[in-house]
Amino acid sequence: MTVPIKLLACLLLLPLPAYAGAIDILKEYNLIVFDDLTTTSEVEGKTIVYGNINGTASNYGIQLPTASGPEDALILQGDNNATLNVNNGYGIAIGGSNNGTINLNGGGAQTNSVAAYNLSQIRSDLINLSTSLQALSPNSLLTLPGSQPNPATFEVGNTVSTSTSVFNIDAVDFFGNNNIQQYDIDLNGQSPSAIVINVAGQIINDSTLGNPVGNFVTDMIRQLIIWNFYEATQIDLVREFHGSVLAPIAALSTITPINGSVVVNSFQQDGEIHLPTFDGRLPTPQITTFVSVSEPPSMALFASLLALFLMRRRVF
Repeated sequence: MTVPIKLLACLLLLPLPAYAGAIDILKEYNLIVFDDLTTTSEVEGKTIVYGNINGTASNYGIQLPTASGPEDALILQGDNNATLNVNNGYGIAIGGSNNGTINLNGGGAQTNSVAAYNLSQIRSDLINLSTSLQALSPNSLLTLPGSQPNPATFEVGNTVSTSTSVFNIDAVDFFGNNNIQQYDIDLNGQSPSAIVINVAGQIINDSTLGNPVGNFVTDMIRQLIIWNFYEATQIDLVREFHGSVLAPIAALSTITPINGSVVVNSFQQDGEIHLPTFDGRLPTPQITTFVSVSEPPSMALFASLLALFLMRRRVF
């Protein structure tokens, strides 16, 4: 005799490509500013600015390969109030007024519209990425000096293997630590697909921090690093910085280079933004879905539900 079963709520863990769009954006763009950019410097890769560009003269796309066709290195939703130099045959898309000068070096074109770009979706994806990364469980540890000056070490956990290495740190413990002479990453024999450093704290200043060394200053490692300043409102960097900066609600100021992708709310830029952009792979987050089944489920349905339930995170 078959016993009728009513499945009221079956919990399914479904891996979805929620990071995919945001990661593609970080790989393509060197700088994204959600409000105004005030600059006297340059960006080696591509740039998106949602507000206005202010300042004197600035350069874009200076280290990109020569454009093989119509392609924008600068997308400006607001007004241009400066001299913009777009290089290597790339163009500019501008949605506001040109109150300054735009020099297209190498034959690029100016498009007086940004309608080709879904800027609202880009912004949403990046904000959601910051929130999602902050929720990852830490599996790696920052070792700090004690009462005497010494190096600090980001130690990748010995179970990371080829997955994502995740650090959770407090800004005051790292950026506010006068005893950090230098800092490095110890891979601990692992090969992480990405290195996420979640930083708690609203005010960030690196003026007393020691210099990065070793793995931190190599392209191979720094292109895997995301500094996720998920709650920072002000970031002031006076030392060269390595790794991508994801700080969607922060006002950033720099006087030295950042090596990686940069996403901020507003930017006072007096230091260069360097390639490479972020090139890591992040785990696909899981979501919870409730399914109601009123009829007796078949064995095939049970097998499908069990398989979905046992799915683990996969990596992009």
